[in-house]
Amino acid sequence: MAHDDRSLPPHELWAALPWEARERVDAHVVRRAGLSAVREVLDAGVSPRPGLYACLELVHVREEILADRLVPLPPRDADTLTGRARALGRPVVALVLEWDWDSWGPLLVLSALDGAGERAELAQWQGCPWDGPLAVAADVAGRLGAELSGPGEDGP
Repeated sequence: MAHDDRSLPPHELWAALPWEARERVDAHVVRRAGLSAVREVLDAGVSPRPGLYACLELVHVREEILADRLVPLPPRDADTLTGRARALGRPVVALVLEWDWDSWGPLLVLSALDGAGERAELAQWQGCPWDGPLAVAADVAGRLGAELSGPGEDGP
């Protein structure tokens, strides 16, 4: 199947998908599995094959349309994240809050580190001011008696 770099508008790409593929795309979108939804669009057999950015844009549009059906984001408050860190079963010596980027833009990732350097992701934030996640991370670090490293108060 040939790859075509020309981007179809989302409504045209959606119309070109077989209804079975549309159902699978929406099921992934509702579960917040964006990359799986993009894979469904790419594998749907549309010819010429849509470009990656056209698929990403379509998934974003479907997220907006299905916003009231999306599974809720996991809680990211200090109580929940402290419990998640304690449930790791090993002492957390540090928390790391760092910027990462995905196809939809920048996001903040909070990870816990144990004494052996094992890392476990606790939470992600995207599309919000960075100072909120920083305050939550500082609160969790204080509760755990762990160091906090990250972007600091000046932001990214």
